[in-house]
Amino acid sequence: MKQEPIRIAQIIGKWVGGGVEAVVMNYYRHIDREKIQFDFICDDDSTNIPYEEIEKLGGRVILIPPYQKVIKYHKELKKILKEGKYKIVHSHINTLSVFSLFAAKCAGVPVRIAHSHSTTNKKEKKKNLLKQVLCPFSKLFATDYMCCSELAGRWLFGDKEYEKGNVYLLNNAIDLDKFKYDEKIRKEVREEIEIKDSTLVIGHIGRFVEQKNHDFLIDIFAEVHKEKEDSVLLLVGQGPLQEKTKEKVERLGLQDSVKFLGQRTDVERLYQAFDLFLFPSLYEGLGMVLIEAQCSGLPCIASMEVPSIAKVTDAVEFISLYENAEVWSKTILSDIVRNERNNNLNEVKIHGYDIEQESSKLENKYFNYICHEKSVMFYTERWMDGGIEAFIMNTIENINNIKFSILTSQKETVTFDKKLVDRNCELISIHKKNKKNPIYRTICSLIRLRKFLKIYKPNILHINIYNSIGLYYAHIANKVGIQNIIVHAHNTGIDNDKFGIKRFANLLFKKLFTSEKYKYMACSMKAAEFCLELKKIDNDIIIIKNGIDSDKFLFNSKIRSEYRKKLEIDNDTLLFGHVGRFVEQKNHEYLIDIFNEYNKINIKSKLLLIGNGPLMDKIKKICLEKGILNNVIFLGNTTEVNKYMQAMDFFLFPSVYEGLGIVLIEAQASGLFCIASNEVPYDVKITDNICFNNLDDIEGWINSIKNNLNYKRNKIKEIMNSSGFNINDSVKRVANVYEVMLLNEK
Repeated sequence: MKQEPIRIAQIIGKWVGGGVEAVVMNYYRHIDREKIQFDFICDDDSTNIPYEEIEKLGGRVILIPPYQKVIKYHKELKKILKEGKYKIVHSHINTLSVFSLFAAKCAGVPVRIAHSHSTTNKKEKKKNLLKQVLCPFSKLFATDYMCCSELAGRWLFGDKEYEKGNVYLLNNAIDLDKFKYDEKIRKEVREEIEIKDSTLVIGHIGRFVEQKNHDFLIDIFAEVHKEKEDSVLLLVGQGPLQEKTKEKVERLGLQDSVKFLGQRTDVERLYQAFDLFLFPSLYEGLGMVLIEAQCSGLPCIASMEVPSIAKVTDAVEFISLYENAEVWSKTILSDIVRNERNNNLNEVKIHGYDIEQESSKLENKYFNYICHEKSVMFYTERWMDGGIEAFIMNTIENINNIKFSILTSQKETVTFDKKLVDRNCELISIHKKNKKNPIYRTICSLIRLRKFLKIYKPNILHINIYNSIGLYYAHIANKVGIQNIIVHAHNTGIDNDKFGIKRFANLLFKKLFTSEKYKYMACSMKAAEFCLELKKIDNDIIIIKNGIDSDKFLFNSKIRSEYRKKLEIDNDTLLFGHVGRFVEQKNHEYLIDIFNEYNKINIKSKLLLIGNGPLMDKIKKICLEKGILNNVIFLGNTTEVNKYMQAMDFFLFPSVYEGLGIVLIEAQASGLFCIASNEVPYDVKITDNICFNNLDDIEGWINSIKNNLNYKRNKIKEIMNSSGFNINDSVKRVANVYEVMLLNEK
C-alpha cells in the first residue's frame, strides 16, 4: 500500500509573485513530491498565485485573512493547522512569523520553522519600526531556524544562535539550466520587445517597493542615457511605487527608453536580452535575482547593501550608495566594454545554488526535524559475524539522524564494532541467565521483551527474523503500542528438525500473527516467496538487497601475494574458500566431500574455511578421518575476509538454504569463480563467474571446477556499481522506508 506524502504547511503571507514565492516554488518543483507535499497558506488578498501549477503538482492553496486581522487570522490558521494534522509549519514571513508560529504552537504542530529571507534598512522608517518591535519575538514560538544568507540569519535570530550553528542556511537555489545563456533566445526576446541587437539593454527585476530603490535606479539610467542614447532600461515587476516611478521617467523624458514589463513568468528568458543587470537595493537578505543574472553570464552592478555572499562570479561589482548616479553610470559603461557574455553555471553550482542538489538537502532537513531523537531498535536472535549483522551495522553506520539500539536473545557476551560504540548504539539482551529449562527461559525472554519495549518505546522495531519467534515478537510489540514494525526475512527456511516442530510452529504463527499493520522486507525474491508463501507478492513486501562496500573487495594482486604467503600457500596450489558459520545450513560436511573428491585428482589443493560455530569440531573430525586435515585451514572469524578472498582461487558455497548469500556477492566482487548450490537465490548472480549445482551431484561440482580452471579474474567495479548490491543504494532504500514510516507516524 502506497504511503501518503507528508504535507508541510508553507506560510507565505501575501503572495505577490516576489522573490520569496519564487524560492519556495523552485524547491517545490524539484523535491520528491511522492514523499513531501506543500500546502501554501496565503493571505486572501494575494495576487499572482499559480493555482494551476500548484494543483498540478499535487499541492493545495489555502487562503486566510491577513495578519492585521489578528484574532481572525489566529483563529482560522489554528483551525487549518489542527485539522490538517501538520507535523511541520515553515513560515517565510520574517518577523511576522511570530503570529503564524504562535497559531502553529496552539495547534500542536511539533516542528515550527522560522525562515529569515531579508534584513532591514533605516530609510524604511515605518516598516523598520514594526520589524524592530517584532524581532525579539522571532524565536519565541519557533523550534527551528532557517535563513537565506548569514546576514539574514544573524539579523533575525542573533549572532549567538548563528554562531552556535542553530540557524540552517538554505540557499535560494535555482534551476541552473533554465538561466544558461542562449544567443537564440536573446534574439527572440529582443524581437518581441522591439529592441535592436545593437541597443544597450540594462535590466532590473524586483517589486516596486522602497527596498529596491527604483528612484535612484532611474537617476543612474538617466546618466547612462546621456552618454549612450541607444540604450534601454527594462523594469520587470510590479508594486505600490510603480506609478510613482513612471511619473519620474516621464518627468525626465525617458518614457521611450524605459520599458515597464510588469510581472513576468519568463524572467529566465529576459536575462538573455539584457547586457547588464543593475541592482541598487537599500538592503537585501540575499538578492536571488543577482545569482540568476550571474548564471546567465551577465555583468552586474549592485549596491554594497547587497550581501557579498551573492557574488559567486567575477562578473559582480559593488558600489556604495553614497556615490552619485554619475559614478554608477561610468562603472556601467566601462563594464559593458570589458565583459564578455559567458555561462557561469559551474561557479554558481559550486557555491550551492543548484536546485537539484539543494532540494535533496531540504528533503533530508525536513526528515531530520521530524526524526530528531527518533529511535529504531533492531531485533536479532544472535549477534554474530554474519549477513544480518553486516546489514544492521551498515544501516547504523550510514544513517545519522536516528538513535539505534539492538535487542538480542543471545546469552553469550558479545562485543561491538567500535563504530557502533561511537554511535552510542546500545546492545540489550533479553536472555534470562542461569535458567536451564528452555521453556522457562523462553517465557522469561517474552516477559523481558515486553518490559524492554515499554521502557525504550522505539519509533520503529526492525525484527530481523521471519519465523515463529519473529512474528510473535512483532505481535507483542504491537500490543504494547509500537506503531511501526518491520519483519525482515534474511533467509528462506528453518533448520530441519527431526519432527518438523519448528516448521509447524512457523506456519501456525504465520497464520495467527501475520498482520497488515507490519511492513515486510526481504533480502531477495526467494526470501520474499518464503515470507509470503501462498500470498500474492505485489506491494506486500519490500525487497532490499544487502549491500557491500565493493571497493574493499576488488581484486588486488599485491594483497593476493601477501595473504597467500601468510597462509603458506605457493603459486601452484589451488586454494578453495568458504565463508560462513559452522551450522547445518552452511552444509560444511558436503563441502568437505566436494573438496575430498577434487583432492584425489589434484593433491596440490587446499581449502580455507573462515568462520566459527557449533559444528566446527565435528568438521575437523571428518577431515581427520578422511586424511585431509592438513589440507584444510580453519581460520576462525576474521575482519579481513576481503583480503583472504584475494588469496582464494575458487569460492564454494553448498548451502542447504539461503535468503541471499551476501558472501557470494563479496566473492564475485573479488573476481573469484563461485560455485553455489541451487538452493541459493539466483539474485546473487552479478557476473559470469558463477554457476549453480544440485546438492546430490558431487560429480557436477567437480566438473564445474575442472571446466573453469582457466577463468579470467577481472576487476568488476562498474558491474558492482550497477548491480544493486552497492552499500549506498541498500542503505538509501532502508532510510527511505524509515523516513516514510516516521513521517506518517501518528
